[in-house]
Amino acid sequence: RSMADPAQPAAPSVGALTNNEKNLAVSFIQFIRHKVSANQCTDDQIEALEVAVQCLESAFALTDANYAFQPSKSLLALFTAAEGLPETAGADPLPEPTPAEIERANVLKEEGNDLMKATKFDDAIQKYNEAIKLHRDPIYFCNRAAAYCRLEQYDLAIQDCRTALALDPNYSKAYGRMGLALSCQNRYDQAVEAYKKAIELDPSQESYKNNLKIAEDKVREANEARAAGPPGMGGPFGGMDFASMLNNPAMLNMANTLMNDPNIQNMMGQLMGGGGGGLNNIFQAGQQLAQQLAETQPDLVEQLRGQFEASNGPGGTNPDNNPNNQNQDPPAGGNPQ
Repeated sequence: RSMADPAQPAAPSVGALTNNEKNLAVSFIQFIRHKVSANQCTDDQIEALEVAVQCLESAFALTDANYAFQPSKSLLALFTAAEGLPETAGADPLPEPTPAEIERANVLKEEGNDLMKATKFDDAIQKYNEAIKLHRDPIYFCNRAAAYCRLEQYDLAIQDCRTALALDPNYSKAYGRMGLALSCQNRYDQAVEAYKKAIELDPSQESYKNNLKIAEDKVREANEARAAGPPGMGGPFGGMDFASMLNNPAMLNMANTLMNDPNIQNMMGQLMGGGGGGLNNIFQAGQQLAQQLAETQPDLVEQLRGQFEASNGPGGTNPDNNPNNQNQDPPAGGNPQ
């Protein structure tokens, strides 16, 4: 259909913020400020919270006018009531589940697993959410991490894996799944550590070993690319053989012609002479020199370009030109338990 369905709300543009979202941010900032003004924070906390407020105001594009919003209750009171949480300081926010709650949570988890198989990842997350509300089982968090991975919400997946490991430090699958999410974010150094820990806990799992090798290969490729310099350069001087170039009669003739050109000499004087201005003047003079050279000595420019291309070889040294030098990234997610 060429026309948008009027029954469907328009999708918000990237970075767009609704008034309700801004009001929520204002409410949270006011919660922070009340906490600080009541002398309930240490000096270090106050400093960190001030930075947090500045970041929130910038990210949500808040102005003084936005603070005209006044919630009917404090954000903490609204949150506590909505979640049914105890108000006693230090109380466990979620008491130990009853056998009936554990049984119901497992049913919700299985429903979430079925939705994962049907590729209904958002619906699966809702089922895992309901299960977690009843029972803080690390499996539920790890399964939800798989759903987040399939939706490419990798930060949420990583946090769920970390939570699962906080509940069960020996949960190898949480380490393996975290490695997948980190790999999808190209954070291969951290993925390597996650996979190593997964293998330490479960040496029989071949997928961890395979994915570890992929991550280690990616780390090595990144290190080699950094050592080689910018892509296609083949080293700090682009792989050029300067000794051969200086012994080349054509190159010497080019240099002699260049240095005898009055316009070029004038540009060189600006580049190398005084006059102050530091690096800014040097860059400007260099740009003028390059432009003047292109206008007055186009043949020399083409010859020089040819020399560079001959030194580097066709196509440069970018490994992406080699279809056999590519690794297959590991699939995101994995099978739920």
